[in-house]
Amino acid sequence: MILTTCAACAAPLAHNAPRCVRCHVRYCDATCQHDHWRRGHKQMCKKIHRGGNAEQYHADKKYKEAVAVAVEACAEDTKGQTCYI
Repeated sequence: MILTTCAACAAPLAHNAPRCVRCHVRYCDATCQHDHWRRGHKQMCKKIHRGGNAEQYHADKKYKEAVAVAVEACAEDTKGQTCYI
């Protein structure tokens, strides 16, 4: 999953957009990067880095959300039975 929007303002990004040195979250410019750092990226940066950097972290997050939805749907469809996903 390639991130194509700025993490701070959600504007579309160029391929060579600046990014966080540690976790590789991408920004449209240095102003957005500084603003995002002040709004809480500082607390998430290490977690994102440990999760495999920005693209992998967000892909894993989307995967977990999709699995949760699938498990819930399966549970509704198989009331009282075992659900294998």
